Amino acid sequence: MKKNAKWKIVLNLVLLLIILGIMYYFIQNSMRDIFIELKETDLTILFSVLFLGLLHQFFEGCGIKETVRGFSANFTVFDGMMTSFYIAFYRIITFGVGTLLAEIGFYKKKGIKISQGVGASALHMVMYKSAIVTYAVANLIFYFASMLNQRPQMIGLILVGIVLTSLLIITLVVLSLSLNLQVAVLLFCNRFVRNKKLRSYIDQLNLQINALHQAMQSVLDDKATILKIYLFNLLKVGAWYVIPFVCFQEETNNISFFLAFALISFTLVLSGVIPSPAGVGSFEFVYLFMFQPVTGTVEAVSSLLLYRFASFVVLCQTTLVKNKVK
Repeated sequence: MKKNAKWKIVLNLVLLLIILGIMYYFIQNSMRDIFIELKETDLTILFSVLFLGLLHQFFEGCGIKETVRGFSANFTVFDGMMTSFYIAFYRIITFGVGTLLAEIGFYKKKGIKISQGVGASALHMVMYKSAIVTYAVANLIFYFASMLNQRPQMIGLILVGIVLTSLLIITLVVLSLSLNLQVAVLLFCNRFVRNKKLRSYIDQLNLQINALHQAMQSVLDDKATILKIYLFNLLKVGAWYVIPFVCFQEETNNISFFLAFALISFTLVLSGVIPSPAGVGSFEFVYLFMFQPVTGTVEAVSSLLLYRFASFVVLCQTTLVKNKVK
């Protein structure tokens, strides 16, 4: 298992370097202007971006608290925020390999069983992806006519992202709620799957599905909790989606609030189905693809760097400081 994890990190790193290399090729002639743009960033914009990043984490903390409430009555909103900080930190330093383990490990420190932590992690992902799909569908409907006239090639890509993300959500929910289906899948695998390595992955997946089933059943006993988790995820994603508009408002009048909101929602749903380590590389690539035609290369890259500063750099730094204090 350790050998496989090392190879996965190496492959992720290679993929990341390839994606970043392609991006650098397209923006290398604008690097000087980009750094000048960042240097001249207004402090009001910088603090607004940081505030929205922290607001995103606050709603994330509220959502995680509601998700694990049935497993730990003492789990606080701050604990939920720290869970998110740890996830972001370990997603970067392990190139995505240790993301799930970091989340489950943090839950374990708070007295939540590993099986419950696995279920809570899966439910956390389901609700997060549901919020992303909700915004993407709403914005696609709202901007469909405009995109059909200006960038018709985007519609197919966005639909693919929405469909693949929705299939992931539906698969996890159906498998977690249907014990009969779980049994049928296991019987099929026991009969036809002979490869030991593949069987090992299937067994791990089955454990996660069983844990998700327990988490789902625990939450479904209280319908209000499901609604709360979903709404908190809408709020956290919404706070994130406001950041690009804040970055652009000083430099360009070519993009409105709702257009910026729509483009970042399409970016998230598309980058989520492109394989890349820790979401780094694919997100940046799609972000530039969405925003560069509207705002220009310099503004698009500058806003991207500010966006990543608020969503990753500050969170990782907070986690490092907390670890040093301990």
